[in-house]
Amino acid sequence: MSVLKIFVSHSSTYADLARSFKLSLHALETTTVLDIKISEEMAGATDWRRWIDDNVRTADVFLLLYPHASMEMGWCNYELGRFYDEKRPVICIKNTDIRKPPPAFEPYQAYNADTAGIEKFLTELFVSGAFSGGQPLNPAVGLVTDSLFKRAKDVASTLAQMFAEARVQQQLYENNISISFRYKGKELDRSASPIEGNDEGLRLLGLDKAANISWSTVLDSLGPKVDWPSELERALPSMASGSLPPTLSPFRRAGGMFIPVVARTESVDGVMQKLNVMFVEASTARLAPLLDWSLPQCIPDSLAFLIRILRMIFRARWEILQPRFQEATYNSPSPERCTEIVRSILSEYNQMQTFAEQEGMSGLDKFYAAFGRELRTEVNAYGDEWVELIDGLRTAAPTDAHKLANHLKLLLDNNTKWLLVCTRQFSSAVEDLEEPARGPLSASRSRPTNT
Repeated sequence: MSVLKIFVSHSSTYADLARSFKLSLHALETTTVLDIKISEEMAGATDWRRWIDDNVRTADVFLLLYPHASMEMGWCNYELGRFYDEKRPVICIKNTDIRKPPPAFEPYQAYNADTAGIEKFLTELFVSGAFSGGQPLNPAVGLVTDSLFKRAKDVASTLAQMFAEARVQQQLYENNISISFRYKGKELDRSASPIEGNDEGLRLLGLDKAANISWSTVLDSLGPKVDWPSELERALPSMASGSLPPTLSPFRRAGGMFIPVVARTESVDGVMQKLNVMFVEASTARLAPLLDWSLPQCIPDSLAFLIRILRMIFRARWEILQPRFQEATYNSPSPERCTEIVRSILSEYNQMQTFAEQEGMSGLDKFYAAFGRELRTEVNAYGDEWVELIDGLRTAAPTDAHKLANHLKLLLDNNTKWLLVCTRQFSSAVEDLEEPARGPLSASRSRPTNT
């Protein structure tokens, strides 16, 4: 064999790695010429589909460089489909943190991209002739006394380092998924919209990479209390038209809080086709000073609990209810907008409930214990009234602006009742604090003296 043709399949993200890989193999060749094809060396004005077909079909070996599990595999799979032949070898060199090759390459034994794995590949390529019908390409690579032996070790070390750098560079993009949207007419077909992602991103959503996953599977796994999937769906038309992605609601998973971020979109004729989401872990300890006021460490528990309740009531009034009430009253929103207003109110109440649980405020016994017996009747009545009003939004949400404004007015009135009863309890708790002693110094300063 005078020429061995190798087609190197890779993502354009790793073009430098592909070039270095080609040069490294050429540095070890001898009488047998290696004809190595990489797409970056395609001449200008070339029909690239024909170039791929011609070079893949005539290749003796198909070699995939797989530095990262999030690598886009569309074209690599396309190229493999045109190469497939049971008699020709298919090779995958994958990074050390990747458990197995991508699905289309799983039937083939892979090499780890560490120094030992690449040395093994070079030995089998040049010395044992594993990919050339048992005919060695350059036996000198395996001779300890030959200079090519040391060169092969240097090549393996250099390529392993490049794979390691590719792994580090991609570290920020762990925890990600890719959604390919499918439609029935103009309606999104959730069950037919496939999901891909790395192991970390899918585990974060409670899913297994080995299973067939659709967008509806993600929705079922996360449940109705996680808001970002519905927020993402509602933003698809605007993003497909060129608008920036929305800010998506954070969500909690075992181990922390995560912020979904739209990293990439693909649309055709104003219709979203594909979208990548990565999940950035948020440090709640660092965010707390920005989002919240930390109560003094020595404050009595009864007062601290009441302050937290009051803050939640303030938030419900001036962040959730009041802005929507003004919109419904003065802007005459459409029925569709009324539905959106109701959805956002319920979503923000759910978030507030989650926050209360995280703050240790869940449980009816703990809540009722914050109020004196003389206020329990009012607390029960106001609680029942709030539940009835919220259930009304969930089960029979008003789509008429006037009716929605009336319903929100009732919620504001209920909020006022809660403010009044909490204020009375707060005053009672403050009165129970021990009055500070008045010593001589404080007495002398209690009244200014005339000089």
